[in-house]
Amino acid sequence: MEELSKKLAELMKETESMELVDVDMFADYLEFQVLPGMVSSAAQAVGLPALGKAEWTPIKFSLDLEFPGEIETIQFIRSNGKTCTIGGEKVPPFYNFLGLDKRNPHPPLVTYDVFDMGSEMMLPKPIKQEYKDVLADCAEWAKFAVDKFGAECITFHSLGIDPGMLDWPISKSKEIFENILQAVDVPVIIGCSGNKKKDVEMFKVLAEVSESEVLMLSAADKATWEDVIPIAVKHDHNCLLWTSLDLNNQIKMNKDALELGLPKNRIVMDPTCATLGYGMEYSFSIYQRMRIAGLLGEEDLAYPISGGTTNAWGAREAWMSEKIAPDWGLRQYRGPIWEILNALSLTLVGLDLAMMFHPIAAKHLKDITNSFFAEVPKVLEDKGYYDWVSANLKR
Repeated sequence: MEELSKKLAELMKETESMELVDVDMFADYLEFQVLPGMVSSAAQAVGLPALGKAEWTPIKFSLDLEFPGEIETIQFIRSNGKTCTIGGEKVPPFYNFLGLDKRNPHPPLVTYDVFDMGSEMMLPKPIKQEYKDVLADCAEWAKFAVDKFGAECITFHSLGIDPGMLDWPISKSKEIFENILQAVDVPVIIGCSGNKKKDVEMFKVLAEVSESEVLMLSAADKATWEDVIPIAVKHDHNCLLWTSLDLNNQIKMNKDALELGLPKNRIVMDPTCATLGYGMEYSFSIYQRMRIAGLLGEEDLAYPISGGTTNAWGAREAWMSEKIAPDWGLRQYRGPIWEILNALSLTLVGLDLAMMFHPIAAKHLKDITNSFFAEVPKVLEDKGYYDWVSANLKR
């Protein structure tokens, strides 16, 4: 083999390419391997430096990226002037490196969940420990999230109206919602119960109450979109369009929303947020395809993406007591970490709006994504940095 390698090297000394004629190969997997000793012998045979004595030739690396599309910019606006903005992306998430001319203008927005029946819910213990003093009062809960944890946006989930839960009248949701608006000055997303009939009634009332604001109805789905979208149009609110891990259904609903008069700058998509260990890879794939398609010019998918990353707490690995599963570690850490991983994974492929439950998880997601969003440092003080493109250690 060594002699053969020398002959091949000599024959190919002046050769830049090789073409095989009348050769058939049948293989499921084909791999060529050349041992270092053979390479060294062949190199020496043609007068080249032996292995280990080669010199690297400096070369300048450039990255040529073309993304002709742009994601719509969506704002949430309180009448007092407080705003939150999502969307506006021109390149994939966190592509703020290598001196690209295009940069994304807004980091992902984190909203803090508030439930109208918090004191009656079977909440995971780590959540109860954080909000134990305010669970019975939604307005205080929202204010606590803003004052203590710096929440920039609140999601109010009106679950109590569901006949399968407490069957509260819509007037109770209205009262709680108005109290929240009085208690905090940040935008509030209007969540629903899942009961289609009561949700539409609730959206009508709460959208009218807040018509001086630009908030968001969450959500219109395949069963309610014909009723919910016109409500958002009438009162000039954003509308979350929820589909179930289906790109074509999301495109159709986006088109239907436009036909019903919902402006492009009022559409937010939610293709479903499955949690880690329970289908998160499907959500990851759909989010990624939607965002790349939008950036490549697919106007029907060029909208911000939301995800209920609170769903992480539906995984037993997040909430199960360490007494039952001692090998899983402490639940007080495990739950928030599960939620962070769920949200962070999706921000890497286009998540613009993360609806989160545990305040520590929310804080860490904000810190991590903001650091990703910052300028890449040129030099780490006194230590240099590793340039991964040219593989040179610079100081």
